[in-house]
Order: sequence, then C-alpha cells, then structure tokens
Amino acid sequence: MRTFLKVSLAVLVILGAISAWLFGYDEPPIGEVKANNGCPGCELKDASLWWTVLQDADFQGADLSGANLWWTDLQGADFRNAKLIKSNLWWTDLRGAQLKGADFSGTELGRSDLRGIKAANAGLKFTGLSGANLSGGDFAGANLSRANLLQAIAWEADFSGADLTEANFHAVDLTGTNFAGAKMIRTSMTKTKMAGVNMAGAILNGSDLAGAILTKADLSNATLIGSDLPVADLTGANLSGANFTKSNLTWSKLIDTNLKGANFTNANLGSADLSGTDLSGANFEGARFCKTMLPTGIDNSGC
Repeated sequence: MRTFLKVSLAVLVILGAISAWLFGYDEPPIGEVKANNGCPGCELKDASLWWTVLQDADFQGADLSGANLWWTDLQGADFRNAKLIKSNLWWTDLRGAQLKGADFSGTELGRSDLRGIKAANAGLKFTGLSGANLSGGDFAGANLSRANLLQAIAWEADFSGADLTEANFHAVDLTGTNFAGAKMIRTSMTKTKMAGVNMAGAILNGSDLAGAILTKADLSNATLIGSDLPVADLTGANLSGANFTKSNLTWSKLIDTNLKGANFTNANLGSADLSGTDLSGANFEGARFCKTMLPTGIDNSGC
C-alpha cells in the first residue's frame, strides 16, 4: 500500500511539473502579466504563457527571451523595443502587433499569423517563419538575414530597405510586395510568386531566383550580379538600369521587358525569350546567346 502511495505521489508530481511547463504555473510575475494584460519593462525570461489570451497586451521593453508563447493570442500587442530572443511563438496570433525596434532573433514563429504587423526596424535574423502569414506587414528596415520563410505568405508586405541576406523565400507568395532598396544578397527566392513586386534599387547579388514569377515586376536599377534566374518569368518587367552581369538567365522569359540601360555583360541568355523587347540601350557585351529568341529571330552565335 505504501509503495502504491509513493508511486502515485511521484506520478502526480511529474504530471504537475509537465502541466506547469506547458500551461504556465501562475507564479507572481506570470499572474501579474495575466491580470494586468502585460508587463512593460519586466524581466520575463523563459516565462510560460502558452495558450493564453493577451490581446492588446503591453510588453514594451520587456525581456521575454526564451519564453514559451506557443498558440497565444497576441493580437494588437505592443512589443516595441522588447526582447524575445530564441522564444517559441509557433501558431501565435500577432495580427496588428507592434514590433518596432524589437529583437526576435532566433525566435520560432512558424505558422504564426502576422498579418498587418508593424515590425519596422525589428531584429528578426535567424527567425523561423515557415508557413507564417506576413501579408500586409510592415518590415521596412528590419533585419531578416538568414530568416526561414519557407512556404510563407506575404502579399503586399513592405520589406523596403530590409536586410534579407541569405533568407529563404522558397515557394513564398510575394505578390505585390515591396522590396525597394532591400539587401537580398544570396537570398533564395526559388519558385516564388512575385508578380508586380517592387524591387527598384534592391541588391540581389548571388541570389537564386530559379523559376520565379516576376511578371510586370519593377527591378529598375536593381543589382543582380552573379544571380541565378533560370526559367524565371520576367514578362513585362521593368529592368531599366538593372545590372545582370554574369547572371544565369537560361530559359528565362524577358518578353516585352524594358531593358533601357540594363547591363547583361557576360550573362548567360541561352534559350531565353526576348521577343517583343527593345534591346537598344542595353549592354550585352560578352553575353552568351544560344537558341536565344531575339526580336530579330533565333541567335545561336554563342553555341
């Protein structure tokens, strides 16, 4: 009988510990957060606020590094200048939340809802955003270097001036998104949907845009030195002043594009389609043409 009681007590202790880890034992700081709907400037490292409703909560300047906020409702919450380094926010609802100046470096935000989020100048490097919805979000000037946005959705989001170095945008729907002046060096944007995007003045050196859909996109004065764009669709795009030096544009579509002042020095345009395009003013010095469709017909001079 005593043995049974001891085993039962041990099981209860273990279950209590697991429950506290998952649901958050309401220690004084956590209870205060829930009671006051936030805690600006508080030290809340490793706090457990899992599956909690904290709409419009105030966490300005708070430190929630390592915190567990999985599946938490944080719509309209204020995280300006807060720290959430390496926190867990999977499936979190952050619609309309304010992250300006916040540091979310290394945080997991997979499958989270970030529609309309205000994250200008926020730190989001190494952040996991796979499957997240960032549509209409403001990420102007934010640091998303090496962020993982695999299969995320970001319709009409603003990444102007953001640092997206080596970020992963594979198969992301970026229709109508603003990347003007963004830093996108060695960024992966394979098979992305970017119809009508604004990439004017963006730096995409060494980036991978294989199979990307860039119809009617604005890449004026963008820099794409050494980038990969095989099978990319740039139909009707504005490429005036863009630099494609040493880029791979094999099998790409550049139909009816604006190439005024564009630079294709030493670029590979094998099997590319430039029909209907005015080539005057563009620089094709050293470019490779093989089975390339030009307005004047097929060019096999580089085969």
